[in-house]
Amino acid sequence: MNSKSDYKVTKATKSGKLIAVLALLFAAVAIGIGILLVMTIPTRFALPQSRDIFTIDEPHNMTVLVVFNEEPPVVEFIAPDGNAIDMANLRQKPGSNYTQYFIPNAMPGIWRMAYDPLSNTEITTPYSVYMEHIFIRNFEVEVDSDENDGLVIYFEVSADENGKFDYEIHAVFTADDNSVEDEILLTNGNGDLNEPIDLALESEDISKRSGFMLRLTASVQYGQASVNDTAWLDLRLTAE
Repeated sequence: MNSKSDYKVTKATKSGKLIAVLALLFAAVAIGIGILLVMTIPTRFALPQSRDIFTIDEPHNMTVLVVFNEEPPVVEFIAPDGNAIDMANLRQKPGSNYTQYFIPNAMPGIWRMAYDPLSNTEITTPYSVYMEHIFIRNFEVEVDSDENDGLVIYFEVSADENGKFDYEIHAVFTADDNSVEDEILLTNGNGDLNEPIDLALESEDISKRSGFMLRLTASVQYGQASVNDTAWLDLRLTAE
């Protein structure tokens, strides 16, 4: 015959088994969540080193130059919100001892780079703002007969953002087969993007020669990154 005390022990035993089962379930769920988190943790935690690379207060197109002394390191950029950048789809420009990365419309905040240096003993990461493109527009020339047949040159360099640019203008002399025989730097200087430029040039070096082409080169320098455009005018049929 079972007593009340026997019943209580039996009930307590069943309750203990229930608690044990629930504990096992919770443990299994916790382990499952842990495995899932490990699988979904960005790869930046798998790379052994990290560093801050730049901080910006507003969105910009940013370029980062990863300079190394042995071989290209494994790198991954981390946005200020903690998300890793898809490096496979990030535009890159490799060089002999560097790789240049272009991050379009980078969000404000502190950007970091996780990396594995591999065999490198030194890695530097200079950065700068970059423009997608610049364009030379309205490149024209007039011969000023009142100024010893000098040249009046007009052009404009357009870009998404305002700023300064540098330019060079060369006279390029060609042979009958269009190969380049000589070129002379006529002028160089700087101007404002998205603003028209007009220059009055006079050069004895070109006024005494039969015909030439004008080559205009414009460039914008951002740190170690440069954006360029080139335009030509054929004056070989207008000069005698």
